[in-house]
Amino acid sequence: TWGMVSAYGPGLEGGVTGNPAEFIVNTTNAGSGALSVTIDGPSKVKMDCQECSEGYKVIYTPMAPGSYLISIKFGGPYHIAGSPFKAKITGARLVPSHSLHETSSVFMDGVPKPDGAAPKFASDASKVVAKGLGLNKGFLGQKNSFTVDCSKAGNNMLLVGVHGPKTPCEEIVVKHLGNRLYNVTYLLKDRGDYILVVKWGDEHIPGSPFRISVP
Repeated sequence: TWGMVSAYGPGLEGGVTGNPAEFIVNTTNAGSGALSVTIDGPSKVKMDCQECSEGYKVIYTPMAPGSYLISIKFGGPYHIAGSPFKAKITGARLVPSHSLHETSSVFMDGVPKPDGAAPKFASDASKVVAKGLGLNKGFLGQKNSFTVDCSKAGNNMLLVGVHGPKTPCEEIVVKHLGNRLYNVTYLLKDRGDYILVVKWGDEHIPGSPFRISVP
């Protein structure tokens, strides 16, 4: 399987110190397997590996100029085609020199993630209707409220957050009244301008983020 894995991207050829360099490891033809990436060079690198549609995206940030050797192995001790790659890094040295040779590694176990790890809901945030004084004006020390009608917006979760000028919102209560109609109350302690976010699942409802001024 390791013979079917390829890697490409600017980060395999070079980069500049302090700037993230990235490359893709394409495992689409190889099935599942463990991926290990080791970078040897004049500095430790901060390395991050994320799953992407082609397989994995690897991002590393070199901190000293020079040559970095990038070894990519898949499914055991086997180098993929072209590995080790040699990247030439330019720019200023951003860390003190401890040794001429530092090694950084990242390992992905390659266990396929079950489908549906993030539930998909059939919903449409644009059909949510919010009403009430609490959407644009707040008063200190009393409960400010508004209603959110999600009855025509499909199935999802109502998420409400209030971001304040100094301290977070004291309290937010979201109460379901039935038939996907919600009543939201919140309590504020400081004067100033707040941002109220109302989302139906991942999407803002119409008008969100709302700006609330507390006189």
